[in-house]
Formats: sequence, structure tokens, C-alpha cells
Amino acid sequence: MKRIAAVFAVFAALAATGGLFAQEITLSGELKTGFYMEQETIGSADPVAKGGMTNNDGDSGSGEGRLRMDFSSVYGNVGLRVRFQIEPDGLGPFLPTWSFAYGYGNLFDEQLTISAGLLGESPWGTGGPRLRSDPESREYIAYNKLSEEPYIASEGLIGIRFEYKPAFVPGLNIGFVLNQPDQVAVAFQEQTFGDVLGESVIGAAYTHDYFAVRVGYRFDSKADAYRNKTNEGGRLTYRLEERILGTLVDGMQVWLNGSYYGIGCEQQEIQKMINGQPEMVKLGSGEYFVNWLYWLWDSDDFIAKLDIGLGIYKSYNNEIFRPIERQEYQSLEFLPSFNYKFFNNLLQAGLALGVGMEFGPGKTYKDSPYQYISIEPQLRLNIGVNAFITTVYTFTDKYAWFNENEMDRRGEKSVKHAINIRTVFTF
Repeated sequence: MKRIAAVFAVFAALAATGGLFAQEITLSGELKTGFYMEQETIGSADPVAKGGMTNNDGDSGSGEGRLRMDFSSVYGNVGLRVRFQIEPDGLGPFLPTWSFAYGYGNLFDEQLTISAGLLGESPWGTGGPRLRSDPESREYIAYNKLSEEPYIASEGLIGIRFEYKPAFVPGLNIGFVLNQPDQVAVAFQEQTFGDVLGESVIGAAYTHDYFAVRVGYRFDSKADAYRNKTNEGGRLTYRLEERILGTLVDGMQVWLNGSYYGIGCEQQEIQKMINGQPEMVKLGSGEYFVNWLYWLWDSDDFIAKLDIGLGIYKSYNNEIFRPIERQEYQSLEFLPSFNYKFFNNLLQAGLALGVGMEFGPGKTYKDSPYQYISIEPQLRLNIGVNAFITTVYTFTDKYAWFNENEMDRRGEKSVKHAINIRTVFTF
């Protein structure tokens, strides 16, 4: 990563000295932090309270906060895009992590774009907000170290991306990526030419006045391995948007995104003790299909949202995401929210609700009518258009997960009360 920092420094120095006369340079960023307190009671155990500095909105890193910086430089038909972030955690040192740092060039009246470096900002990814997944990135489950809430983190991979945008089909973008493996690479002498190409990405996107669609697929090969030398499988990403509602009702939109992990993942057999007897159990390297449907109405007076999530979880050997003995199950989530705008949007007051359910033999607790219920009143003060402070109280009632060594505790609930004062500054 030292070379990435060097490239960034060279471009910044040239800009400062006027070395790039016709260059367009943009520097932007975002700073998030907050103050957090919670009290949690699991089953009949005594309540446990803790607190500290963090922003627990699900997109602010794992530590006390997050500083994210974006650098963009355009010079004629070539450019540079860089994003890095710093997440303070403990006493330091606070080292940056690089989301992406790549150069690009446009050819043939911008019908062909070639990008190379630490890739990001995929034209074929899910986009968000609850699910963000790019096929040319490495993804993993991270946790806020204070609240212990999980979120999907990602980092770019080195590669070369080719995008073809034909002039005779406006809005179409098709292409492929020559990419490094997204898991632990095996010894080079054990790889074949096909294995190296087998970690490639293909994608397509189409944007119209009435809709937009994009899809990407990451292949998998034996050029990398996952845990016990099993292939983790391919990965599919998609996003569908409608663009008609907004022309009929100002501020209204519906869209859908999803990601299918572990397509074609290899199965492995391990021996486990079941009811005191050894049995061979088949486990995959992680196959799950996560989908979100979003409805948004952002009017002059209020913001109304409804997010619906559907997850299909098929097989595991990743104890970080789910314990290894968990069987197949499905999840369904409903997350409505409503915020009213006061004093020309100086102040917003609202309420967010959440209900999650699980189905199938692998659900957290077989007799549970729901998996979790959450209630979240919130008050937000906007400081202009680039900053805000939000005070959030969250009540959560959910069934706690216990591993196979604590089977007798399944059915116990986690009841949590939390207060988070969240600050966000953008520039």
C-alpha cells in the first residue's frame, strides 16, 4: 500500500505546484463519531451496562469513529480515484485502510473505459443502502466493538477493469475485470492459467429514463482457498430501480438489490458428536442469498421508508458469521420508519421499527414467534446541509444465539436499552 500512498502524494504535490494545469481536483470526506450507552440483560443473568464513543448506525466502522477521505483528479481523458479511511480504535496508531485507489482512462469518445489499481465503485454492484456489495472487492463480517452489532465491510482488490459503453445503445455498460483472488491465494506453482482467469468478474448495467438495472458475477477458482481448502464459490450482485414513481409523486422511489454468495461452493465433511455419537456432517463454505426491497418517500414535510429483507442461508463453515453447526434457515425483516421535518428541515423527529422472523430447522430458537423486535425513536438536528446530530434511543428484544456447548440456554432472550448520540460531518 506504500505505492498507493506515493501516487496520492505525487498527484497532490503536482496540484499544489500547478504541475497539472488543466486538471480538475476534488477533495471530499466524511467524519462520523458519537457517544453510546447500553444495558443488556440475557435470560436471568444480571444486567450488563457499558458505554463509550462510537456511532452505531451500521456504516461507521468498528471503533470510536470513522474519517473517510475521497480524492478525485481528472486530466483530459484520464483520472485518478482514491478513498481511504481511518477508524480510531484504542490508543492508536490510527493507520488508514484503502477502500480503492485506481487510475482510469477513456477512449473512443468515452465508449471504452479502462481502470487499473485497487478497484472500487463498481458499475455492477448493489449500491446500498442496507446491502453494499461489489463483485471486484473482498467482503467480510465486521463488528462494532462497543455495541457488537455486525455489518458487512469490504476492501478493494487489485485488478484491471474494462467497461464498454456503446454509443448506439445509450445507457448500456458491459465489461469484465481481471482480478486478484478474493480469498487466501494458494502457492503460485500450484495454479494453472485457467485458475488465474477463474477469479475474473463480468458485469452489465443499463440505465433508462424509466428504470435501471445492473448485475455482476464473480467467478471462483482454485487460485485461492477458504479455510479448509474448500472453494468458497461464485458471487452474484444485482440492483433494480424504477424511475417512474418520482415523476408522479415527488420524492418517491422503489428499488431492489441483492447478493448471492457461495454459488457452487464445495461441500466438506467433518465429524461431530451428536447425541453422544460421532457422525459425519456435511458443511459448505457459506452459501446465502440476501435481498432487500426499499420504498422511500422524501417529501418537503417528511421522510417515510419501508425496507424489507429476505435472506436464504443454506450452509456454513464460517463460525464468525454463523456457528458451524447451524442448519439451513430463512429470515424475513420489516423495517418501517417515519421522520417529520420541522422549521424548514432544521429539526427532524421520527420513529423506526423493526421486526425480524426466522424459518426452517436452523432458526435461532425453534419455538420463537419472532427473532427480534426493535423500537427506535430519534431526534435529528441538521446543521446546514453538510452536518447533523441525531439522538437515538433503541429498545431491542431478541432471542439470543448460543453454541452447541450451551444448548440448554436456547430460548433465552436478550433485552437491550441503548442511547446513541450520533454526529456526522461531510465536506
